[in-house]
Amino acid sequence: MKKLLLSSIVIGLVAVTSANAFSLFNMDTKSKIEQNNQLIKEYKSAIKKLEGENQYITEQKSKHPELFEKKPLYENLADKYIYRIKLNGAKMDTLNFMIKNSVFSVNMNMKREEKSDSGYYYSSQYFETSYSIPADVDQEKITHKQEGDYFTIIMPKKATVKK
Repeated sequence: MKKLLLSSIVIGLVAVTSANAFSLFNMDTKSKIEQNNQLIKEYKSAIKKLEGENQYITEQKSKHPELFEKKPLYENLADKYIYRIKLNGAKMDTLNFMIKNSVFSVNMNMKREEKSDSGYYYSSQYFETSYSIPADVDQEKITHKQEGDYFTIIMPKKATVKK
């Protein structure tokens, strides 16, 4: 009886294993190959897109290296403070700079409109930041300028009287 039961279990396992192995032969190989080829096309397309993006970044960096230069956003030097704001391609004429009540503020409002064959595109970006001006700064001598892709605020320190 034990041998019969054991034999039945072994035969059942062999039958299930064989059925699973033979199911590979029953699959629709044509549709599986088509599915794989479609995935290959999609991956090739994605790779080509990434290569194009890398080429664009490299070209832009060679044309405008100042846009990719990293500078510290804040410096406390012996004679002045320097604040920098990364513009990310924005132009200086879109910025407003104001000093009021020992605080300087910078805001930007960029609007862009484009018409193309595929439709109309409109985007708007707004940015604002404010910083307290340190007490040892000569506020009358604060200047600002664009340095590459940075808006730079230079705040000279007051001259200290040495005794």
